[in-house]
Amino acid sequence: MRYPTVFQPCRIGSLTLKNRLAMSQMTMNYATEEGLVTDKLIAYYTERAKGGVGLIFVEGTYFTPEGKGYVRQIGLASQKHVEGLKRLTDSVHGLKNDTRIFLQIHHAGGRASAKVTGLQPVAPSAVPPYPGAEMPRELTREEVSGLVEAHVEAAARAREAGFDGVDIHCAHGYLVPSFLSPLTNRRADEYGGDLTGRTRFLLEIIRGIRKRLGPDFPLTIKISGDEYIEGGLGIRDMIDIARLAEEAGIDGLIVSAGTVGGKKLEDLSEPHKVMRTLPMMTKPGCLVPIAAEFKKSLRIPVITLGRINEIALAEEILKEGKADIVAIGRPLLADPELPKKAAEGREAEIRPCIACNEGCYKRILQQLDVRCSVNPLLGKEGDSAVRRASPAKRILFVGAGPAGMEAACRARERGHDVTLIEKNAAAGGQLLLASVPPGRREIEHFTNYLRGCLKRSGVKVILNEEVSPSVIRRLQPDAVIIATGAQPCVLAVQGLQAAQGVTSWDVLSGKPMAGGPYLIVGAGLVGCETADLLSDRGEKVTLVEILPEIACDADKDTKAYFDIRFQNKGVKVYTGANLVRMEDRLAIIRNGDEEIRIETGTVVFSVGAKPEDSLYDQLISMGIEVIKAGDCVKPRSILDSVEEGFLAGNRV
Repeated sequence: MRYPTVFQPCRIGSLTLKNRLAMSQMTMNYATEEGLVTDKLIAYYTERAKGGVGLIFVEGTYFTPEGKGYVRQIGLASQKHVEGLKRLTDSVHGLKNDTRIFLQIHHAGGRASAKVTGLQPVAPSAVPPYPGAEMPRELTREEVSGLVEAHVEAAARAREAGFDGVDIHCAHGYLVPSFLSPLTNRRADEYGGDLTGRTRFLLEIIRGIRKRLGPDFPLTIKISGDEYIEGGLGIRDMIDIARLAEEAGIDGLIVSAGTVGGKKLEDLSEPHKVMRTLPMMTKPGCLVPIAAEFKKSLRIPVITLGRINEIALAEEILKEGKADIVAIGRPLLADPELPKKAAEGREAEIRPCIACNEGCYKRILQQLDVRCSVNPLLGKEGDSAVRRASPAKRILFVGAGPAGMEAACRARERGHDVTLIEKNAAAGGQLLLASVPPGRREIEHFTNYLRGCLKRSGVKVILNEEVSPSVIRRLQPDAVIIATGAQPCVLAVQGLQAAQGVTSWDVLSGKPMAGGPYLIVGAGLVGCETADLLSDRGEKVTLVEILPEIACDADKDTKAYFDIRFQNKGVKVYTGANLVRMEDRLAIIRNGDEEIRIETGTVVFSVGAKPEDSLYDQLISMGIEVIKAGDCVKPRSILDSVEEGFLAGNRV
């Protein structure tokens, strides 16, 4: 076997796991607003269990009304919740493939919101967990005791629901870790003060669960190995706490890092210190060294996580003894069969997570259900069966971007005779441009995956050919899928010479420029990436954005990353501003009532795109069945293009 350590059995307490791969806890927002399990949620977890992972940690589950953190978070507060969760565990155990399933018990504490619960958040002390958070109410002594018992009762309900074990969320500034930290625990009673007082709440929960459920029911906790915040808990503090938890009876330790309210991003060599859901510009496995320190100090299994995106990396971590189990999250959203494919030597068939955070982290912050940029079936597992086409048709796909490639692969999988034509020399479309900026190289992995899918499925690919009505008449397809993408927009600017004006797409594609200094108009994600690329090349760059902030279409961690990148590299940023005219090599910027003059050799427009759908109208007039997919419908994200391509391939 290629990865012998990964696929070696191990134990957590009394339980044997078939391999050392765990699925980490990820909020999905697939439950009802009452916290009830849905068929969608069951299908999602069952598909991951089918894929070969040894242990599934089901996402954080609330058990008291004020502890709910998300609108559609799973609940464990009543017998009705237990019944739904029993359906979930029955589905996983019904596979009879020895995949184990734990439930994470979660109380949001001061990170809860009255907008979700209708109640004031509660915490050990009246200290907001981060600037701008709602002020929590300090728990009374009686309420603290009640929450200890509520944790114990939740664990008992989890066992009743058929879970093989439970995990307590003790990381990232939620209720339990806010008792541990001196920054958020300022109590004067026995639950505050020194380490003994601050750990009392956690240890009483552990001992209470042990007393109620006995020594053989597996119990783990998830901690921040280092809070990375001044005055908070460092790695030595957390190791001391972990030892106390081990003595109290836990069977395993999940080691994450960081907390809310920490310092702003200052050191780009260690962005994981402030980023919770690590984006693609962070180093894979960047939290492993922290877990390795705990491994040296504990007897129980240590579980590491944090952008471990390939099984080869997991094998290296385990072989070097840095952890006992590797937990992976987003890669299992991208491809639930990742473990199985790796074990069978089919890595080329794995849909790669690109850590874009578009469908997962960004949507969770918006209280939306999780989707995935590279996996259109995420959240649709109950309807994932391939429906064979009847009758099979000759289908022509025009445009080999993400929508066109995904659509062609799906249609071929269904049995159609598929031809894909691309006017350029390589398949990839805008994915080719998206992978050019610094820190975005992982997008290439998805491009290569889609190209491999075309080859494996037998799609006929024709490059360097422009499709016209005459080509359609020659090929005589039964149907045509148009996935011709979009074209970048430009603005009419008084005094701008033709040679001075280009688009971000021109820069990313390597088109010759008139030279710097560069003024980029539009500081959305693409504009920021273009500025990052040019400034990395030593060019003088200015960004102008009409909105109050840059990167408004990106998640907050990516925005923070660009803020510090531009500060460090001297990129000048004007927000709430626009370019009003050019005077030779002077760009005139209006920022409020002020006009600013900036020396400019090239103006780069990053102001969106418009659909390229001219072929569609021509084909409609010919009476041919035509479907549009991707940016030629409306320019959007990779996520939308891939999903729309998949649906088109299913529909034709």
